[in-house]
Amino acid sequence: MEMVLIITNKQDITSDFIVKELKSQKIEFYRFNTEELNHTCFVDLDIAGGRHTLFDRELKMEFDLKQFTSVYFRRPALPTINTEGLSQGEIQFLKNENAYTLEGIYKILKDAYWVSPLFSIREAENKIYQLELAKEIGFKIPQSTITNSFESATEFYDHNKESCIVKPIKSGLIDDAVKPQVVFTNALTSRPSSREQIESSPIFLQNHISKKFDVRVTVVGASIFATLINSQNSSQTKVDWRSGEKALQHTKVELPNDLKDQCMRLMKELNLRFGAIDFILDEHDEYIFLEINPNGQWAWIERRTGYPISKAIVKLLDERNF
Repeated sequence: MEMVLIITNKQDITSDFIVKELKSQKIEFYRFNTEELNHTCFVDLDIAGGRHTLFDRELKMEFDLKQFTSVYFRRPALPTINTEGLSQGEIQFLKNENAYTLEGIYKILKDAYWVSPLFSIREAENKIYQLELAKEIGFKIPQSTITNSFESATEFYDHNKESCIVKPIKSGLIDDAVKPQVVFTNALTSRPSSREQIESSPIFLQNHISKKFDVRVTVVGASIFATLINSQNSSQTKVDWRSGEKALQHTKVELPNDLKDQCMRLMKELNLRFGAIDFILDEHDEYIFLEINPNGQWAWIERRTGYPISKAIVKLLDERNF
């Protein structure tokens, strides 16, 4: 019997699209919201006895982890902990215990079909590695430097005629319990001047490319869904299309065949079955590779363009043939 496991959290709207499609196709599934471990979800991993049980107290359902044939890995969250009366060391200990229990569950599921394999996702998340691989494949990439040398940073800025952007090396999310923030890609308005700031942590600089559109390419198995994002009509979104408050126009676009081939090679090299690739379409109609998010959002693309992305993902989970 086919059985799909969705690994995510309760707030993940993208997984709602998958749930809807699985129900539509009458495919058996369970949504494991990992923050519910120790609250409504419980595990019993009897290694010697060969029992690997996940129990949902709210649904009154029990699952053998080995029965899941496919896994859709989205956005797991650590279980919440009652920290009252605990020291910081004790809190960290409990977080580690929960995190490694989840890691153990993922290992138990290693023989299932994953979209995408967890450790492939983790390796692919490194933007430095992405750019190295993209260059090797033949994508056009921006002039880029990641440096904690003040001299190198200022030289790069001068070389690019004072037209540079700065972006996070990993993720722009500052996950603060009191005041969470997002660091977007920003244009540098002046030459770097703080040696102390640059030498305290590496900085990621690229040349600022004039563009017609941003392009999001969503790859699911062998299917490619490319979307032009009209980011240049608003001053808020000219540098980073995610930073504006108003909805931007999204338009379906057909990629050149050689670019499609490069996208598929990138996916193969990274061992991914899903990827969200960001490009710039510059003023010369050249596609410039920026990065790939191996587990990126796509629900808004489906909603605005009508692309059947959720159907494509569920087809992969069901047929397991890519």
